[in-house]
Amino acid sequence: MIASSEPVRMQSDHPGTDEHAQSSKRAVGRPRRLTLDAIVDAACAVGIEHLEMCLVAQQLNTGVATLYGYVRGRDHLLELVSERMASRAMADDFGGTWQEVLRGHAALCFAMFNSKPELISNLIGAEKSDREVAYAANIVAMLNKRGLEREQALDIYVEVNQAVIGAAVMLVRRKILANAGVDENGDIIPLPAVLGDYRPTLERILRDSEAGLAGA
Repeated sequence: MIASSEPVRMQSDHPGTDEHAQSSKRAVGRPRRLTLDAIVDAACAVGIEHLEMCLVAQQLNTGVATLYGYVRGRDHLLELVSERMASRAMADDFGGTWQEVLRGHAALCFAMFNSKPELISNLIGAEKSDREVAYAANIVAMLNKRGLEREQALDIYVEVNQAVIGAAVMLVRRKILANAGVDENGDIIPLPAVLGDYRPTLERILRDSEAGLAGA
């Protein structure tokens, strides 16, 4: 989906009146400061892993209600941020080191799986699109450019993907289960905090890879 820079337009009970009032305001007032691009920029600054509408509103010094004139909600904004990050990845804009590239890639993929869980099932039955193939090739090329041999880059890329996909699946399960059951005393057993979080595994992969490269 291509993100439009126009806000989401709300319906009015008096179409002609609203249009006239809005055009009059624009004629005598200042140009509209807030745009969809500005909102997505602010959301990127907040970070895809911490994305909440209230934090984006604070970043823009506006109210949460104002944001709903441009996006349908958090999931819609998350989708737009994911698209922006994918574009940055294709432009080699994830960061200066191969570790930063992989962290950015992992955050992007996890956010997309989180906002669209159906993408997880698509991995099983659907064929890769040309865009997916190009994206994967670009990430590997970025790792190669930053000093990793192609085979090393492929191995780490695949390992990170496995960690992210596994965590995304468990996050879906976490939302369904809510808790792990009850113990012998009838007390609720909370689910482990790490369930559905790819980051601890990602950092272990990066540390192991760093150690392997240093010893090579």
